[in-house]
Amino acid sequence: MYEHTYKIILVLLAIFSTGSCLAQNHSSNFELGFFTNYSTSIYKGVDRGVESLPFLSYDSDSFFLQGTSIGYHASKEIDFSLNYNESFFDPSNSDDNNIKKLDERKGGLTAKSTIELGVLKIELEQDLSGESDGFSANSLISIPLYQGSYTLIGSIGYTYNSEKLSQHLYSVSFAESTRTSGAIATHTSKSTHYTTYGISMIKPLSEKFTLSTDLTHIRFSDNVEASPIVTKNTKTAVEVILIYTF
Repeated sequence: MYEHTYKIILVLLAIFSTGSCLAQNHSSNFELGFFTNYSTSIYKGVDRGVESLPFLSYDSDSFFLQGTSIGYHASKEIDFSLNYNESFFDPSNSDDNNIKKLDERKGGLTAKSTIELGVLKIELEQDLSGESDGFSANSLISIPLYQGSYTLIGSIGYTYNSEKLSQHLYSVSFAESTRTSGAIATHTSKSTHYTTYGISMIKPLSEKFTLSTDLTHIRFSDNVEASPIVTKNTKTAVEVILIYTF
């Protein structure tokens, strides 16, 4: 129930802030689109996942809205935002009968601070939902590789997940293990990290339409694979976004 509450709060905040920006600030950018995301999974019994949703983005000198994130530009380099993260892992998506008996690794509301210094982006994100009470710290370097009829950008990133967040994602409680009659052993995760390698292409199709594609490969630390609910330490994701700019 609280998940729907967060979504409603974010929608209301988005409407309020967007209305305020439109009324007070003429330097703005409004985009609508549709995105599809395909990704493999590190969790046991889950091969892949596909998600397709509408995409909404609004950016002004002071406020911005992007998908399920709403934020404030404190300066040219610093942003603060509230974000709603969907479920990290839903056991019902697994074809393993024991995994299906585990608790969902739910997402929720987070607060994020972002600093951009040239090609370097640094983010710190803290859980506000009470699901994990953990945090993550992320650094990302993005470098333009080509710019012509389309733009090609390469990136490499590193993300640290705190012990509380890692436990939420990869640990198995005694109660969960009991539900599986011990088939899945208890496990307590320490802090984890992962590295991302990505390449993005941005291709204008017309004056109003733009196609954006992202290919990302993620390599997790070895202690992630030590979890009994994880079967590998790499995953790959492909995202395609069609954007219409007003």
